[in-house]
Amino acid sequence: NDLDAAKEIETARDGYIACNMIRQEECPDIIFLDIRMPRMDGFDFLDNLRKIGLCEDVKIVMLTSSIRKEEKDRAFTYKWVVDYFEKPLTEEIIQKVAAEYF
Repeated sequence: NDLDAAKEIETARDGYIACNMIRQEECPDIIFLDIRMPRMDGFDFLDNLRKIGLCEDVKIVMLTSSIRKEEKDRAFTYKWVVDYFEKPLTEEIIQKVAAEYF
């Protein structure tokens, strides 16, 4: 939060924890989502988000080490996914996302 890009930042180790957080709290404005996570991966998280019908206006930025075109193409089939970046998350990526979506 040193970049002053958000009022509040929360993290979840995996998609399962993130889904539970969303069910119990207000939806975030933006989610940085990794494809590769234990227990529930990024695509399972997106499928679950669709199923529970919450967070219709959230913007999701995929952040992954995957360079597979089919994963990038699949990510953009979800209405919430607005961008896709390869790791690591950098100051430039944060500034780009903040400028573009907020």
